Amino acid sequence: MRRSLLAAFVVAVTASPAHAILDGQPDAGHGYVVAVRSPTGGVCTGSVISAHRVLTAAHCMAPGSTAKVVFGTDARTSTSFVFGTFRPHPGWCPGCAGGVPGIDTNDVAVIVVSTEMPGPYASLPPLGFAAGLAQKETVTSVGYGIRVRAKDFAGQVLERYSVTSELVDSEHRISDEYLRLSASKGGTCNGDSGGPGLVGDTIVGITAFALNGNCAGVTYAQRIDIFQTRGFIDSFVP
Repeated sequence: MRRSLLAAFVVAVTASPAHAILDGQPDAGHGYVVAVRSPTGGVCTGSVISAHRVLTAAHCMAPGSTAKVVFGTDARTSTSFVFGTFRPHPGWCPGCAGGVPGIDTNDVAVIVVSTEMPGPYASLPPLGFAAGLAQKETVTSVGYGIRVRAKDFAGQVLERYSVTSELVDSEHRISDEYLRLSASKGGTCNGDSGGPGLVGDTIVGITAFALNGNCAGVTYAQRIDIFQTRGFIDSFVP
C-alpha cells in the first residue's frame, strides 16, 4: 500500500514473530494470492485472476518492469515463481484523484505472464458490484506485507496473512473509485499493496493506501467493479 502508505518497499527479510498483517492470521486458504517483487526488491501483493494475468496495484513498480510472482504462503523460502511484465493502467496518476488532496487514481495494474499459471483463480466482480454491498459488510484482505505497526517493523514480511475488516461510509468523493475499510482491529499495511479485498472469493477491491503513516484507522481499496478499471483488466488476453 502507498502514501502513508502502503508503498512497495525494500526490506531486509529476517525471522519474524507471530504477530499479524496487522492483527490478522496466517493464511492458507487463498492460494491465488501471490507475492509480487519488483526488480529492486520491493514487496507488493497480487491475485492470479487467469492463466496469464496477475492483478495488483499500479504504484508497485515502473511500467514495463519485470515482476517476480511468487507462490506459496512463505515467499521468503518458496521456489515456485514466474516472471511477467508489469502493465499499469494508462490512466494511473499519482495525486490526481478528486476529494482528498494527493490521492491517486486508477491504481490498478496487470502482470502479464507468458507461462501458464494453474488455478484456482480469484473471481472478478460484475460491474457495480461493490455499490450494492451493505455497510459493515465483512471484507477479507490478504497480503504479504508487514505484520506489526510500521514504527515497530523489524523484517516481518513476505508471509501470507489475512484479516477481516468492515466496509464503512466514506465522506470523500473518492468513494466512486475507492472502498473505505475499517482497520481499528487490524488491516493492511506496507507490502500489502495490490492484494485483494474479498467477499467470498470475489475481489471487490485491491489494497491501495492509508492516510495514517502507522497504518492505523481506515484503509482504502481501489474498486475494480467500475468501468475504468474493469475495462483495463479485461483488455489483456486471459
